Amino acid sequence: MPTHLIWLFDFIGSILPSASAIPSVTSPERTGVNWLLIADWFVAIGTLVLAAVAVFQETIRGWFYRARFRFSIKTEPPDCVKVPFTKKEDGSFIADSFCINLWIENAGNATARNAEVFAEELQRWREEGCWERVGTFPPMNLRWGHVGGMYVNIAPGTGKHCCIAHIVDPPRRNLLNEEVSELNLKPDQTALAFDVIVVPNHKGHIIGLGKYRLKILAAAENARLSRGTIEISLPGQWYADETKMLRYGLGVKTVAV
Repeated sequence: MPTHLIWLFDFIGSILPSASAIPSVTSPERTGVNWLLIADWFVAIGTLVLAAVAVFQETIRGWFYRARFRFSIKTEPPDCVKVPFTKKEDGSFIADSFCINLWIENAGNATARNAEVFAEELQRWREEGCWERVGTFPPMNLRWGHVGGMYVNIAPGTGKHCCIAHIVDPPRRNLLNEEVSELNLKPDQTALAFDVIVVPNHKGHIIGLGKYRLKILAAAENARLSRGTIEISLPGQWYADETKMLRYGLGVKTVAV
């Protein structure tokens, strides 16, 4: 039994009036209402309530104050932006890319503690008219934008971007070790790499042309699990101009399934 429960039960036993202190209803000595005994019981009950609140205050607080997540994404800044890849050592240029970010808002009334986003499953639209699970995709956490890492706190009424994926300028894709021969892409066709927290050796986080659905889960210590689905369209064309790329070379949205 948890220590705080043992302490609570011992405390209850110490404050409740003993059975010998309660006169019998049929006792001839009882001539009226024993107000002193009633007062003792009220004090005992009040003390018990205060002790329970002290022990379980975090649980009680959680009934009324919780974080709650809401998702949104558009194929426009700041959700989708052109960002260059650079070397960590000296900041020198490697390649241009377009980053896809999901806006996660805390619509609750408490700060979301240790919030995380998990990429549960990836599906691809088949020509037969159905969705099929992509077996090579590795289910794992995604990175948070700007701050990086797996966990963040999100204050109520605010939000943070979660990094979903990025598209690199095709001729420079090999400089980031994101070339996947199994995708059979032409040299000028785009690929999309999901921003998973750990890059797998088999590169199953990189996909080619097509329409996809990514199922995600958002969770925190003090929030119920939230589910969402992001639909991604990748036609395959690369445009150096941000406006053209976000209009013709990429499409993202949240969908209800």
